[in-house]
Amino acid sequence: MNHVSLLGICCNWSPYACYNAAGMARLKMPPNFRLVRVMCIGRINQALILRAFEYGADGVILLECKDEDCRYGPGPEVGHQNVQRVRRLLRLLGIGQKRLVERSFATHEKEEFVRALWEFSELIQTMGPNPAKPRQELEVS
Repeated sequence: MNHVSLLGICCNWSPYACYNAAGMARLKMPPNFRLVRVMCIGRINQALILRAFEYGADGVILLECKDEDCRYGPGPEVGHQNVQRVRRLLRLLGIGQKRLVERSFATHEKEEFVRALWEFSELIQTMGPNPAKPRQELEVS
């Protein structure tokens, strides 16, 4: 099986509470998953998402609050728009749109959160390494 690197960009509020609760409950998460915590998914720009792929992520999952739970108003809506724009760019770059996933969570959904991470891990494992990954990283993997 290919070793793939997964990056989660996680909202500070509901999704991070799920991540924290899952850790406290000792729920097993994919070992190849790394998390970056941001204040709101709607506050990150498209370049940050693309940079994750540039630096070698095989898949990126945006972990956001449910639309009605956002503390920053239009955060998830802006996040959805960014995802659509970045997916178009990923297709043009030959990376593939399916390598970018977005999932929404309420604070109490720790089991759903962990299940989403495992499903994402399996999806990216079947796709294999990011075709745009820097050459030396492909050789090491």
